[in-house]
Formats: sequence, C-alpha cells, structure tokens
Amino acid sequence: MPLNCQQIKILIEAINAYDFPKKTYDFINKKEIKYTSMRQLEASIQENLTSGDIILVQDGLSNILYWGYYRTGYRDTRVNNFRSKVDQQQLIYATKIFQNLSETGIRIIKNLKLPEFSNLSFISKIRMFLDPKQYVILDRKLMKLAKTNTITLFHDVKEYPTSIPCSLENERIYQNWCNICKIASKKYFQNEELFAVDIERGIFHLIENNQSEIAANIIADI
Repeated sequence: MPLNCQQIKILIEAINAYDFPKKTYDFINKKEIKYTSMRQLEASIQENLTSGDIILVQDGLSNILYWGYYRTGYRDTRVNNFRSKVDQQQLIYATKIFQNLSETGIRIIKNLKLPEFSNLSFISKIRMFLDPKQYVILDRKLMKLAKTNTITLFHDVKEYPTSIPCSLENERIYQNWCNICKIASKKYFQNEELFAVDIERGIFHLIENNQSEIAANIIADI
C-alpha cells in the first residue's frame, strides 16, 4: 500500500531534522569548512570527485572519510591513513572511473582497492556523492532495520560483524535501496526538490532516534 498522510508527515519531519555535521576540510589552507546545507556539502565533494584532477579527487575522497567519521574519535586517523597510503595510480584510475560511472558500480569502485574504502558502507558514500539524486548510502546503522518485525530488503543483506561486504547480492540490494528512495522522492515529494539521498537520511534519522519499526513500515509501504 502507498504511504499514508501520517507516514509522509513523519518522513518529511525526519528529513528536515537530519543533523549530521555539514563539515569538510580544506587540505590546502589547513582549516575546517562548514556548510549551511547538505546540498552545498554534496556539491563541493561531487565537484572534487568529478574534477578530472587527481589531487582534487584525493581531497574529495578524504572528505568523504572526514564527513563520514566526523562523530567518531578516529576520524583524523582514517583520513591520514588514506592520504598516506593511496598511490598515484589508484587516483588516476579513480579519476577516470568517477567521470564515467553510469551504473551502480559498487564492485568497480571496490576493485580500485582505495585505502579505507573496502566495505559497502563507505563505498556507497562515494557512489552517493557522485550522484545524490539517484544514489544513497547503505550505512551499517541502517542494518537495525534487519531486526524489525516488518520485513524489508535489509533482512536480506549479508553482513560481517563489523562491516557489510561488497558482494554481488549486496550490490543488488543496494541498487534496490537506491530505487526505493528515488521512487519515494518523486512520488511523495514532487514539489519539495528532494533527492533520493534525502529519503535515506530521513530513514537514518528515524533509526538514530529509536524509531526503526516506523522506518521499516515506511520502507515497506513505499
């Protein structure tokens, strides 16, 4: 069944309440950058990733880690590890792929073997920043949906104790998750100028606020 008015209201409120830090880092001037919206942050990272310049691509990937690990105590360790271990050939390949990726491409990105980008959670972050209108993130926090009474596609995701592997089946599920979010953005929020990733962020916010069962019901009804 389609979403009812109450579910739509809950989802739009969750999207608007999403409050993950809107911050990246300027590696040239050595200072943090704060954005007024996720649209600005997305545009900045997307511009770097698709620039065709390996230095800017390195900064874009670094900022995916900087943003994604912002609330952890090991953010800088992850960023520094990536920047010290990634080599020029990996960045050259990544630069070419990021300019021409026309499919989900999860395992294509994985095959780059970029340091700190080995599992679905952070590889899906790369895919999202390349095209947030069409693609979303499959973060491990979303796996709380696999424990709800309402059955969703998350019940089929195969995961390790600390990560989600980039298997063929998980990539298929990830594409379905993107499709669900894209359908919802167009079907229920035509006049809101929302992207697929905004729907995912709303679901993420509900889970963070102990409303996983509500989130699962919304996904099932989309």
